[in-house]
Amino acid sequence: MARPRQLVQATVILLLATWFLRSSSAPAMLAPPLPPQPPDTLCIPYERDALRAFKASLTDPGNYLSSWRDEDCCRWIGIECSNRTGHVIKLELDGSNTMGWPMGGEINPSLLTLRHLKHLDLSFNDFGGMPIPEFIGGLRSLRHLLLPNSFFGGQIPPQLGNLSNLLILDLSNQLHSCYSPDLAWVSQLWKLQYLGMSQVDLSAAVDWAHVVNMLPSLVTLELQSCGLRSTMPPPLNSNLTSLENLYLGSNSFNSPFGANYLAWDLPALRILKMHSCGIWGPIPAAVGNFTYIQSLFLDNNNFSGMVPSTFKKLKKLQMLRLSHNLISGGIEDLLHRLPIDELQELHLQHNKLAGRIPDRLDHFTSLSTLRLNDNKLFGEVPVSIRELTNLKELRLNSNNLHGTITEDHFSNLTRLEVLWLSNNSLTMLVDNTWNTPFKLTSASFRSCILGPHFPTWIGQRTLGTLDISNTSIHDSIPDEFWIAVSRARILDLSGNRIVGRLPPFSLFGGLGAILLDISSNQLVGPIPTLPKSLLYLDLSGNNLSGELPSDIGAPELQVLMLLKNSFYGTIPCSLFELEQLKSLDLSKNQLNETLLDCPHAPETSNIFMLSLNNNNLSGEFPSFLQRCKELKFLDLAYNQFSGVLPTWIGSKLPYLAFMRLRSNMFSGGIPVELTGMKGLQYLDIASNNISGDIPLSLGNLVAMAHTPNQQDALFQIVHFRLASTYMFLIDPSDMDSLVVVTKGQQLEYTTGIAYMVNIDFSCNRLTGKIPQEIGMLVALTNLNLSWNHLSGMIPQTIGELQAVESFDLSHNELSGEIPTSLASLTLLAHLNLSYNNLTGTIPSGNQLRTLDDQPSIYIGNPGLCGPPVSSNCSGIGITRRALEDDHEGMSDVLSLYLGIGTGFLAGLWIVFCGFLFKQNWRIRWFSFCDSAYDWIYYVKVALSRASLARKMPELSSADSSAWMCWSELAAVYDFDVLPCLSCLHSDVRPPPPPAAPGRTLCIPRERDTLLAFKAGLTDPSNYLTSWRGEVDCCRWTGIECSNRTGHVVNLQVRSHTNSEGELVPGTTIGGEISSSLLTLRHLKHLDLSSNNFGGKPIPEFIGVLQSLTHLTCKLLSYENNPLANSL
Repeated sequence: MARPRQLVQATVILLLATWFLRSSSAPAMLAPPLPPQPPDTLCIPYERDALRAFKASLTDPGNYLSSWRDEDCCRWIGIECSNRTGHVIKLELDGSNTMGWPMGGEINPSLLTLRHLKHLDLSFNDFGGMPIPEFIGGLRSLRHLLLPNSFFGGQIPPQLGNLSNLLILDLSNQLHSCYSPDLAWVSQLWKLQYLGMSQVDLSAAVDWAHVVNMLPSLVTLELQSCGLRSTMPPPLNSNLTSLENLYLGSNSFNSPFGANYLAWDLPALRILKMHSCGIWGPIPAAVGNFTYIQSLFLDNNNFSGMVPSTFKKLKKLQMLRLSHNLISGGIEDLLHRLPIDELQELHLQHNKLAGRIPDRLDHFTSLSTLRLNDNKLFGEVPVSIRELTNLKELRLNSNNLHGTITEDHFSNLTRLEVLWLSNNSLTMLVDNTWNTPFKLTSASFRSCILGPHFPTWIGQRTLGTLDISNTSIHDSIPDEFWIAVSRARILDLSGNRIVGRLPPFSLFGGLGAILLDISSNQLVGPIPTLPKSLLYLDLSGNNLSGELPSDIGAPELQVLMLLKNSFYGTIPCSLFELEQLKSLDLSKNQLNETLLDCPHAPETSNIFMLSLNNNNLSGEFPSFLQRCKELKFLDLAYNQFSGVLPTWIGSKLPYLAFMRLRSNMFSGGIPVELTGMKGLQYLDIASNNISGDIPLSLGNLVAMAHTPNQQDALFQIVHFRLASTYMFLIDPSDMDSLVVVTKGQQLEYTTGIAYMVNIDFSCNRLTGKIPQEIGMLVALTNLNLSWNHLSGMIPQTIGELQAVESFDLSHNELSGEIPTSLASLTLLAHLNLSYNNLTGTIPSGNQLRTLDDQPSIYIGNPGLCGPPVSSNCSGIGITRRALEDDHEGMSDVLSLYLGIGTGFLAGLWIVFCGFLFKQNWRIRWFSFCDSAYDWIYYVKVALSRASLARKMPELSSADSSAWMCWSELAAVYDFDVLPCLSCLHSDVRPPPPPAAPGRTLCIPRERDTLLAFKAGLTDPSNYLTSWRGEVDCCRWTGIECSNRTGHVVNLQVRSHTNSEGELVPGTTIGGEISSSLLTLRHLKHLDLSSNNFGGKPIPEFIGVLQSLTHLTCKLLSYENNPLANSL
C-alpha cells in the first residue's frame, strides 16, 4: 500500500513543478502585456491621449490645466495613477480650486478609455445646463462619482444605475435644473454608502422611500429641497440598518403621512434633518427610539403641542432645533422632558412657549447655546442663569420678561459671546464702570433700559454687532466708546436722546462699521467725513445742520438716510458720484438751491431710491436723473420745482415704480412717454400747474393692472432697503411715513405703501375727457382727479376698477349721468362726485349705500335726483321723442337766441368795464349782494322754521333742547372739503338760522370741534379752563361768534408773555393742531401767536379755511412752512 501512495505523491509534485515553470516563463497567458513605455514614466500613452481629448473639449478660463502638456500624464494636476499598473484611477477637477474660474464646455466620451478609473470629481464647475452624459454609466470601475454644484441640467440618465460598484454618488445642488422622474435606477447601486441628490427635482418620484430602503449599505442620504412628497408612508420593515445621516429638509411632507417619517426604524441614526418640511401635528413619541441620535433638526415646521416625554431617552442628543413651530405649553415642563447629559445647543425660538424661566438650570451643565426668543415667556430672568457656565449664546429677546438684570446674572458666564435681551421690559442695573466677565461678539438690548447715562461697559473691543436702540439713553457718547467699538461691523444707537456732536474724523474715521444707525436722537452740528468702510448710514431725525460736505467719504456707501434734519444749501455732486449708492433720502430738510447737473457723476448710476421731499429745492426737473436708469423710487414732493415734465422720463427711467411730484410748480402737459413706464405703481402729480388732456395711453401702465405682490419693485424697495446679510437688523416699521391724500383725508403709510396702486392728478388744470382706457387699470386702489377742469361724461369703464377704495372726481365740469357700473365697485370706501354738472338718477347699489355722508357725495350737481338727494326723479324724465321734436325746432330759434345773446354780452361788457376801473363800484356792488343774500336767506330760514314749527310744535316751545336739535339740523347743510394743497376755493353754504333770544349761540357741531381742538393741545397755564361742554362755547376765552348766525368767527389761543413780550417758560401752549378746525368754515380770524409747537410744521389743512381774513402766527415756534403753496 505504501508504494502506490508514494507514486501518487511524486506525480502531484511533478505536476505542480510543471505548472510553476510554465507560469513563470509565460506570464502573457494570464494578462495582456502592457504597452511599451519609457522607463521613467508610469503614464500609458493611449490614456494620455484620452485625457488630452477630454481637455480639448473643456473651457478653462483660469488655465488650471496648464500642466497637461508633459508626457507623463500621471504628474498632471488632478490626475492620479496606479503605482502598480500605471492606469489612471483618479480624475479630480474640483472647480473650487480654480480661484474663481470654473471650467465648462463639454465632457468628451474619450473618458471611456479610462477603464480603470475609480474616482471622478467634476464638482463646482459650470457646464451651462448640459445633461449629465449617459456614457458615464459605462465607467464600470467607478467607486466615487462627484458632480455637485456643476450646473448640469435635464434628466439624470438612468444609465448611472449600471455603476454597480459605486460607493459614493453626489449629484446635488444643480439649482433645480436637474430632475429624475423616478429612482428605480438607484436600487441597482446596492453597494452605495453615500447618496447626495439635494436640489434635484424628485417631485415625481413618489416611491423614493421604498427605493432607498433597498440600499442596505447606505450610511448618508441627502435629499434636501427635492420636492419630495409624503404621499405614502415609509416602509414598515427598514433595511437601512447602517444609515447614520439622514437629510430630508425643505421638502413637502405636509400630508397625514408626514410625521410618519419620524417613526422610521433607523437604529443607527446619528443626524436627522427634517426642517422646513411643512409637517404638522404633534411630534411622534417614536422619536424616542433614535437612541443614538446626536443632532435633531425639526425647525420651521408646524409641530404643535408639547414635546413627547420620550425625548428623555435621547441620552446622546447634543443639538436640538425646534424653532419656528407652534410648540406650546410651559417652558419648565418642556425642559424637564429633555435629556440633560450631553445637550449643548437648544433652539426653541419662535414658538408659543409660556411661563417663567425655571429657577434651577444647573443640570444643563453642557449647554452652550440657549435660544428662547420670540415666545410668550414672562416674569423675571432668574439669577440661576449664571449656573449655565458653558453658555456662549443666550437669546431671550422678544418675550414678556420684566424686572432688573444685575451683575450677578452674569457672574459665572465667562464664555458668553452672544447676548440678546431686546424687546423686553428689562432694566440693566449695573455699575457704569462694570468690568464684565465675558467678551461679547454680538449684543442686542433694543427697547430695554440702559440709560439715562451712556453704558460705557458695553464698549468691548470684541464686538461685531451692537444694538442699543431705544434704551432711554440721555447722554453724550464718550470718545472711548468709539475707540472700543472700532472693530464692530454693525452699530445701532437709534431712538435715544443722545446729545452732542458726531466725533471728529480722528475717531469717526477709525470705525470699521459697515452699518451705522444713530437716527432719532438729538445730535447737532455738521457731518464729519465718514468712515471708509460704511455701506449703510442713518442719521435721520436729529438736529444736524450746516451744508452737506463736498467730500462725504465712504466710497462704498450704499444707503444714506439724512431726512428730518436742518441741512441747508445745495446737494453736492459728490453724493451722486458714489458709484455704489443705491438709496438716498434727504427729505424734510432746508435744502434750498437748484440741483446741479453733476457732469462728473457716473454715466450709469446704481441709485434706485431718491427722496428729496419737503425741502425748498427749485429749478427744472433734475436732468442728472437721466443717468439713474435703475431708479425705482422718486419723491420730489413739496418743493419749488418748475418747468415742464421732460419727455425722457419714460425712456431714461424705465423701471420707475413710485413717482411723487405733488405740491411743486410744474407746468405743461402730462408727457405721453410717462405712460410707457411698465412698472409704475404710484403716480402723484397733484397740486401743480399741469394742464392739457389726460393721455389716452394711460392704460399702458401695466403695473396698475395687477395686484401688488412681493415680486414688485415697490415692495422690494420698501422692505429691503439694503441687499445684504445684515438686512434683518433694519426694521421696516422704522421707515419714515408717507402722507397720502386718500379717502377724503391725509393718511400716513409706511410699509403699506407697497400695496397701494395710486393715481393722483388733483389740483391741476387738466381739461378734456376722462379716457375710457382708465378702466384697464384694474388694480387701482386710489384715483383722484378732483379740482381740475375735466369735462364730458364719466366713462362706463370705471366699473372695471374693482380694487378701487377711494374715488374722487369732485370740482370738475363733468356732465351726463353717473354710470351704473359705479355700483359694482365692492371695495369702494370713499366717493366724491360733488360740484360737477352731473344729471339724471343716482345709481343705487349695496356698496353705495354703505358710504358715509351720502348727500355730500353728490352736492353741487343740481341735475341729480333720487336718493340720497332730496330731488325727485318723477318729473325729470324726458323721452327720446321729445328730444327729437325739440331738435327739429332748434334751427328756427337759433338765430333769435344768437342776436339776443350778442346784445346781452355787449351791454354786460359795458357794466363790467365800470367795475373793472372803479374800485368803489365793486365794493358797493358786492356789499349789496352779500346783504341781499343774507336777508333773503334769513327770510327763507324764518319761513322754513315757522313751517316746521307747525309740524313739530316742540320747536316753538321754550325747551332749549329743541333749539339744539334745530341747530344740528341746520348743520346738515355743511359738507366736508378734501384738504388739498394749493387748491383754494370759495364754498357758498347757507348759514343756520339766527339765535333765538335768550338761547345759546353755540352750534353743537362747532362746540365739539373746539373741544377736539383743545384735546390736542397742552395747556400748562390753564388758559382754556372755560372750554367746557356745559358752557356756551361763544362765551369761552378766545372765542367770538357771529351774533346773527352763531358761527365761530374768531379763535384766539395765545400763551402768556412777560412785560418784554417774551414767552414765560412752563406756561406756553403747545401740542398738536387738530384738523377738526376744518369744521369752522365761517372762521375769519385765527390767532395762534406766542405759543410753542416744538418745531412742528404749520398744518397744511389751514390752507382750506377759505373764510380766513386774518392769520397771525407771531412768535410761533414752527418748522419750515409747507403752507406757502396753500395760502
